[in-house]
Amino acid sequence: MSTGDMAPLASRPEHTLRAAAHRAARTSPYYRDLPTGHGGSDCDSGGGSGSEGDGDARAGSWMDIPFTSAADLLRGGPRMAARTGVTAYASSGTGGSAKPAFFTARDRAATVRRTAAGLVACGVDPDDTLVVAHGFGIWLIGPDFTSAGEELGLRVVPVGKGPGIAHTLALLRELGADVIATSPGYAQRLAALVGPGDAATALGTRMLLLSGETVSGRLRASMRQAWGLDAVHSFYGSAELGHLGCDPAADGSIALTSDLAYEVLTANGPAELREGATGELVVTTLFQEGMPLVRYRTGDLVRLTRVGPQGPVVALEAQVLGRIAESAVLESGEKLWAWQVEEALVGTEGITDFRAYVDEVPMDRQWFDTGDRLSVRVATRGDRPLTSEAVRRLIAALREMSLDMSAAVGSVEIELEWCVYDDLVADDGPGKPRRLVDRRDGFPAQAQAQAQAPAPAEAGGAR
Repeated sequence: MSTGDMAPLASRPEHTLRAAAHRAARTSPYYRDLPTGHGGSDCDSGGGSGSEGDGDARAGSWMDIPFTSAADLLRGGPRMAARTGVTAYASSGTGGSAKPAFFTARDRAATVRRTAAGLVACGVDPDDTLVVAHGFGIWLIGPDFTSAGEELGLRVVPVGKGPGIAHTLALLRELGADVIATSPGYAQRLAALVGPGDAATALGTRMLLLSGETVSGRLRASMRQAWGLDAVHSFYGSAELGHLGCDPAADGSIALTSDLAYEVLTANGPAELREGATGELVVTTLFQEGMPLVRYRTGDLVRLTRVGPQGPVVALEAQVLGRIAESAVLESGEKLWAWQVEEALVGTEGITDFRAYVDEVPMDRQWFDTGDRLSVRVATRGDRPLTSEAVRRLIAALREMSLDMSAAVGSVEIELEWCVYDDLVADDGPGKPRRLVDRRDGFPAQAQAQAQAPAPAEAGGAR
């Protein structure tokens, strides 16, 4: 393949990316003090740490600039932020540790504008009542939906998660809920309380806007059935980046905003931006003032579903497959993902949610003296218990999702337990719920290291 035939590695040209890195070095103490690559101490024309001159920030290759990780945000704290004029937010933290995020008034206006554009693209009407059932503490997404609805002139009901779900449900029945912006988990709880298939009719709801958790095809289908409606859209973003895009077609293909630049990272480095490319989404902010981010690893596994024509801006659409941290490397070396478990279970036998755990167990086999146990707890629509035959079918489906787990040598034991939804989520603890947890001594760090840059062939095969 000639150079001219190669797809780009980033959605913006290198000079734009280098300018973004240089701006981050001027604005953020964290990037200013990095030794190389961002226009910091080793790149300053005067050679002194903290210089804000142009220096040599555009020298060298963009690929030589180091990545920024979520761990850097946790360690960097306020040093990641601009000096003045910022408001602090935070994620709810998948691992229980909230990542800080800093926005200026212009940053907030930009993410609200992007959210409002998403509402319009998904078909919100001027006379709709928008119910925002997202957290309203330091998490950004609830205020984003609320402010975006207000800017569009909608009637907005910001209920957060309320003092209790019954209280929230009574309020929705009284005020109406044409459009509900919430998380998949809370949407499931609302539907279960109203009654399977009756929620949309009972609340007058014609559209769900889901965010905060990954929405797979199976989960989307289950949500449509539970609510009795077709318009189930995904909104994608994060506390540190704000709103990044949505799927106007309600098919899970997220049209990513052109306000940022993107790369897709695999085990072999950045992938060419072609349809089907699969890996970790990497984001560089172009205009963000409060906390600029350069080559930020989102921790999200994505597959590109559309790549626009090459030009100054390459338009991208992507399916978000799940969190990379929600994976485990099995005894055989094969990787197991939370989204694989979801594909096998959700929507089957009435399954609406699950939590999976990997433990190490002794085994008396020819080639193994230890193996893995996959224990899965599931909840069902209406909290209907599973029959023993349904459990057998579900275990068979789990065994077929992985080559290692279906192999004759059988190095993985599988257990499945039904429980009511409230018991399922009772042990989630702080932060966002983790659907796949590796509880083996010494394995989580290994799994994390191997999962951080997934190869396309590993991640895309089972979808």
